[in-house]
Amino acid sequence: MQGKTASQHKSEIIVVCIALLAFVVGLVGHLAGASFANSDAFGYIAAPVPLLTGIIALIAYKVAANGDH
Repeated sequence: MQGKTASQHKSEIIVVCIALLAFVVGLVGHLAGASFANSDAFGYIAAPVPLLTGIIALIAYKVAANGDH
């Protein structure tokens, strides 16, 4: 069993930070969606959340794939 390289450690930290960002985006979208009945402005916040989460997941995948070498 061999240890991880420095680039693998760095990519793991970056992916964890991206996962936290995705969690925050999802949480904000969820709260805005739950408050949708109160104001139409919250709909503008909640609507792009699936797209943003998909983009964040794609970036995390690319970072993890590059750090795997």
